[in-house]
Amino acid sequence: MAATAGAVAVLSLIIVLGNAFKQIFELLVNDELPISLIFKMVGLLIPQALTFTMPWGILVAALIVFGRMSQDLELQAIRAAGIGLVPLVAPVILFGLFLSAVCFYNNAVVVPMTLQKFKSVLLDIGRDNPAFLIRAGEAMDRFPGYRIYIGKKNGTDLTDINIWELDPDGVPRRNIRAEKGSLSADLDDLSLTITLQKARQEERGENAGDLNGIRAGLSADQLPLKISLRSFLNPDDMKDIRIAGLGDLTNRILSPVEGYVDPKQMYPMLTEMQKRVSFALAPFTLLLVGIPLGIRVQRKETSVGVVISFFLVMAYYALILLAEGLKNRGGAYPELIVWMPNLLLQGYGFFLLWRANFQQS
Repeated sequence: MAATAGAVAVLSLIIVLGNAFKQIFELLVNDELPISLIFKMVGLLIPQALTFTMPWGILVAALIVFGRMSQDLELQAIRAAGIGLVPLVAPVILFGLFLSAVCFYNNAVVVPMTLQKFKSVLLDIGRDNPAFLIRAGEAMDRFPGYRIYIGKKNGTDLTDINIWELDPDGVPRRNIRAEKGSLSADLDDLSLTITLQKARQEERGENAGDLNGIRAGLSADQLPLKISLRSFLNPDDMKDIRIAGLGDLTNRILSPVEGYVDPKQMYPMLTEMQKRVSFALAPFTLLLVGIPLGIRVQRKETSVGVVISFFLVMAYYALILLAEGLKNRGGAYPELIVWMPNLLLQGYGFFLLWRANFQQS
């Protein structure tokens, strides 16, 4: 239990910090947000990280603890006292089942609730200050149909502006340049307007890849460019199945409401629901494999256990990702594929335990 808690804490810290850096970096760089709000947003990401770190942590603990016991000949001493492998590992198996129950509650209730709160915080920040979506010093592809580069940003004032309008294939068709500009937002319309000062335009011909075909376009003292923010600040995103609670998913599947559930989402919802239940069994599944592997490897070094656990976890989640990729194809039965990692690894784990018990008897 101590080894599991330590492994989960370390792995969660790594994953949460990486995820927080990716999702909150622009808020830290471009906005003066209260540090308490930043810590709140980081805290809301912890339950999602626990979905992955609790199974991984108990696997690391099993590899290290049983590897050390095997290396130090403690297992031989226990066997000499007349205690077999099954009664020795039974309490550990029960602990794995308990951790799976904790994972189920986390996946079904806590993670959706915290992700909804995280999304609500982003929506509130976006409504209060939509300018946080604009980052200076890098080319941004986040706005559909545009690629935008802002040299510097000071509040709502922008300098060194380059905007490329893209065709559906992502090929630039028009370039707009301006030395200065300003930002304004229409929260009712969920749109952001960049007003360019002394804007210059360049048009491309039919062959967008032919740079010789670029020609000068119109110029304007002031050119407002309206960009939709609905892909970022749309309240309907709260209906996303990825942040819906397990009870909500079940109700949508069993009692679909017209206009609320797209029939095309039925298989994705089934896959999402089955994935969460399957994830809950991950601690028990990986523990079954970790115990006999730890005995067989006979190493007490932490690095060896972490490396072995990494490859096992990658193999487990690779099959989950396969089902995720097929969630829109009902004929592939993605809602059943998500159970393959548990079935395969549990069968392999029971086989390894049986063989380890047979070899020690």
